Amino acid sequence: MALVNPFGTDVDADDTPPPMTLARHWVGASGEGTLMTLTTVDEHGAPDARHVLLSDVTEQAFVFHTDARSRKTAQLEADPRVALALVWRDELRQLIVLGAVARTAEDRLDGAFARLPRYLQLLSWVNDDALAARPAADRRRAFEAFAEAHPGELTRPPWWVGYDVVPERLTFWRGEDGGPSNRLEYVLGAPGGWSARRLAG
Repeated sequence: MALVNPFGTDVDADDTPPPMTLARHWVGASGEGTLMTLTTVDEHGAPDARHVLLSDVTEQAFVFHTDARSRKTAQLEADPRVALALVWRDELRQLIVLGAVARTAEDRLDGAFARLPRYLQLLSWVNDDALAARPAADRRRAFEAFAEAHPGELTRPPWWVGYDVVPERLTFWRGEDGGPSNRLEYVLGAPGGWSARRLAG
């Protein structure tokens, strides 16, 4: 029976490459456009989750961008611990990342914003809580009016910020058509080295 999951064809199924190398291989050299679940910790110590776009995956971190005025940003500033979940259903893959965030350097933000589709750039400028409270027709008119008033290239709004998720644990789950699923888990130890082990799926 042919395997649905191509994991074994793009890297050795029994190999344990460096975790960020494997993450970049799964996501692609740039993770731009990949949807992931971001779980933060709220003021009561409870989890809070939402989906965000993965902007980039570097050799050290998973990068995403958001509005500095948002609830998630307030939670990240109060407690930097996060979990990420990425899933590729057709490839029978899942990646769970636990780590902590650090603000993305300012000199990396303008280029990242420039790569966004225009629609997302416009949203970054106009879509706030005040707009959300207005009737749907008013929201559409406000969005269209802003777009018409700014036909050219948009600069980054000052509240558009980025976060680097520096992983401390990465768990790569792979399914297999007709065989047992399994997990390859990496845990960061001192002084900065990774240990790897395989777990049941």
